[in-house]
Amino acid sequence: MEATATKRTRNWWKVAFFVMLFAFELAREWAVIEAHSGAVANASFNVFRNEGYVAASGRWERTDGDGKLEPVTVTVQCRQETGQCLEATTNMMDRSVFAPDVSFYPATFSADSVTYVNDDPACARYTARIDTKLEQVIAVRERKTNQGNCAMLEPRLSLRLAGGTDADAFSLDDHFVPIIKIIAAVLEGTS
Repeated sequence: MEATATKRTRNWWKVAFFVMLFAFELAREWAVIEAHSGAVANASFNVFRNEGYVAASGRWERTDGDGKLEPVTVTVQCRQETGQCLEATTNMMDRSVFAPDVSFYPATFSADSVTYVNDDPACARYTARIDTKLEQVIAVRERKTNQGNCAMLEPRLSLRLAGGTDADAFSLDDHFVPIIKIIAAVLEGTS
């Protein structure tokens, strides 16, 4: 009887080893997910026009398909009586959401659109057009050539205002996290 009691106590270190190994792997997978999950822009897209007032909101996304943008949400309010557009832009990077940048720009109004130019950034010029007939907002970012430290920017970038979340948001399939994938599959199967 003493031999079996001694044998059982000697095997506890093996169980503890595998429990600790499992816990370490789960912690590693959680760290991978936390390290790669950043801020996600979730905005509703809207274009509105009423007499001399035009408003639009959403998040910027690329239309040329050449890469991902940092999440940026924007609200634009244009008043024909003042000939200006107010643009409030909120930038996000990693897990940080920055205070909105609010600026006024001279605007050109037509029967079914409003156009304005944001020339504030040192390296780029944004030309935006709110089309109230087609209910879309498009913009072009062009790199300024007179700035030597702006070479990191692409020469031209096409954007549109959209709603929802970023299509390239974090996915479990992008990382080796087998335990969390199993847990997610079990939870998905029970709901």
